[in-house]
Amino acid sequence: LHSSQVLGHWGGSALSPAAVISSDRAQQQAVALAREVSCPTSSSQEVVSCLRQKPANVLNDAQTKLLAVSGPFHYWGPVVDGQYLREAPARALQRTPGVKVDLLIGSSQDDGLIDRAKAVKQFEERQGRANSKTAFYQALQNSLGGEDADARVLAAATWYYSLEHSADDYASFSRALENATRDYFITCPTIDMARLWARRARGNVFMYHAPESYGRGSLELLVDVQHAFGLPFYPGHQGQFSLEEKSLSLKVMQYVSNFIRSGNPNYPHEFSRRAPEFAAPWPDFVPGAGGESYKEFSTLLPSRQGLKQTDCSFWSKYIRTLKASAGSGSQHGWELGWGLKDLLGPREPGPKSYSK
Repeated sequence: LHSSQVLGHWGGSALSPAAVISSDRAQQQAVALAREVSCPTSSSQEVVSCLRQKPANVLNDAQTKLLAVSGPFHYWGPVVDGQYLREAPARALQRTPGVKVDLLIGSSQDDGLIDRAKAVKQFEERQGRANSKTAFYQALQNSLGGEDADARVLAAATWYYSLEHSADDYASFSRALENATRDYFITCPTIDMARLWARRARGNVFMYHAPESYGRGSLELLVDVQHAFGLPFYPGHQGQFSLEEKSLSLKVMQYVSNFIRSGNPNYPHEFSRRAPEFAAPWPDFVPGAGGESYKEFSTLLPSRQGLKQTDCSFWSKYIRTLKASAGSGSQHGWELGWGLKDLLGPREPGPKSYSK
């Protein structure tokens, strides 16, 4: 049996800005949702009791309507209450675990937060409003300022991600905003988590990324989840996946199965050292220049390096410096480069110019 523990992160990181929300914000969102579905709000007990009686579709529609006003990242999340969750994940990670824990972590270009934003556009369209497109990218844009709606961060992010896309073209500009929010909330925190784990030698670290061109978005499941759990082979999805996609799924399942048993996706047993025959070896994630390898979940399962290096440098260096210059901070450590300056160590050389 594998003597150490394994940890799998599918499409996210404990270091994400969305890892926790404040108690005040959680209460405000609960009250706003209660009012939207005509629940009394005079006491917490009344709010909870009434919301529990509402059908799920009613709550979902009400939440989507609220997202159209407040932005897609007024999400529900855990609160540091001192009991169930005693501290923010970023703070907990400062302690070294007593046992070796191997990490498999990754992200998908179709991660779900963007679908949340698109729900805003669909809601506006159902209401007969012609400016649904504007509502969609305005909601995305609002989210980039963080919980305190920092106008400087919002302006900087909008400028940076607009360098490749015209702000005059909706499709192009909304795509830029999708990339910005995905990088900020999911992809870059995922890379930072892998980097932190590897630097502290807490165990083996393996990272993956699923590109946008693979997967069946209509199935409402991310491509990494689809392949890791063998969705192409489910009877209910016969004929929806190509032979290439089925082959890819088999290989991803083998990688995951090996990792669960040995802590390494390349070997079925901890003592194994024979190269895998079903696919090319999955390289370790090694932080620093010339490293940071990851496996791309596409047809040939290529190994690549430096995922989103320039874009994540924008968030971890430029935005961190911008916020530090103003002396602002966050009690939960989810802004200012996710509050991980001390955890991640000294900055490595990176792009000095952010012109694309």
